[in-house]
Amino acid sequence: MSGIIRLAFSYLRSQWKLAVTLVVIIGLAIALPITANRVVSRYERELTARSASPPLLVGARGDRFDLVLRSQFFVGELQQSMTYGEFASLKQNEELVSAPLHLVHSSGQGAWPVVGTTSVYLTAQQLELERGAVFAELGTCVVGAEVAEWLQGASTLKTDLPGTFGFGDMIPYDLQVVGSLVRSNSPDDRAVFVSLETAWLLDGYGHVHQESDVGTAVNRNSYLHGVPGAHIPADSEAHINSQNRHLVHFHGDRTDYRISAVGVWPVTSEASALLKVGYQDNRQLQIVVPHDEFGKLMQQVVKVKDVLDLVFALLLFIAVVMVITTTYQSVQLRQTHLETMRYLGCAVSRVRLLLITEFGVLAGFAVLTSILFTILFEAIAPSLLSLF
Repeated sequence: MSGIIRLAFSYLRSQWKLAVTLVVIIGLAIALPITANRVVSRYERELTARSASPPLLVGARGDRFDLVLRSQFFVGELQQSMTYGEFASLKQNEELVSAPLHLVHSSGQGAWPVVGTTSVYLTAQQLELERGAVFAELGTCVVGAEVAEWLQGASTLKTDLPGTFGFGDMIPYDLQVVGSLVRSNSPDDRAVFVSLETAWLLDGYGHVHQESDVGTAVNRNSYLHGVPGAHIPADSEAHINSQNRHLVHFHGDRTDYRISAVGVWPVTSEASALLKVGYQDNRQLQIVVPHDEFGKLMQQVVKVKDVLDLVFALLLFIAVVMVITTTYQSVQLRQTHLETMRYLGCAVSRVRLLLITEFGVLAGFAVLTSILFTILFEAIAPSLLSLF
């Protein structure tokens, strides 16, 4: 038997170009549908898990899926915003656990979203502190597990510069890292959590400077334009600490300050139903169920996957036809050699065993190649398709 195997390997080495082509084609034909199914299933599980908390979102009227995507995965700023006063009315309902979400700023050149919220969000999402404390003071932050690894023990985190076409009165701040969260394998791992006051400070609603520095009148680019008594300090502090924290002051009515959305965890099913009914006729705000929105997305993904499955089936059919055709032509071209083996006393069964062994070796390498392709594609897929 070992002699048959050696002969099979010798022939395949002599025809290595053809053998490699067949192995790659068969490997791809097997790996692609397997990878597609595994990736779709994994993302469906991730979306389902994330959409469960918070179960409801309140935000400004607009694209419903955009509201869910950005509020759940922190992937950018919403085009529409709501006010803190609108959140305050939700907060008064004792049958609702509500947490505001301010999703405007970032750090690490856009890598880490800065999320303005309250400790209620951390509690509702069951996020536990690995070390430190919650952001209790202005200018402090709690970071997710991935951000903590990136910081490598650093105690401060600088926010990004405002965009080129952003508001000119906003400046980057040095946030003091007071705690880090236990890894949750969710978008929270790559977020920087700050208080709403800190987020508004980044917006430009407030600033810190010496009392003698009254600054100048606000310009049209500022959120404070038109607010009585508002000004832009000539030399605003970018680092908030215990020495200057008492100098921070805000302008305007806080109920008019912006937030992006509100995550809502109803205590009872009746409270959830009443909340949905209450926003049906609201022209400024809407309430969405993340699970339903992601369900609609997955329906479209499944339709695309059905098309891909058809393509993969066609590829597999082509691969099978190619293997059969190539094997048949190879046997025909080797007919003289095979007849010589029989003349030399080799039994017909041994000749057939040689051909079967060659095919088995090719099949084995094809299966191994498909496994390697599957591992490679699954490793690449998160960087290409991941939402967080």
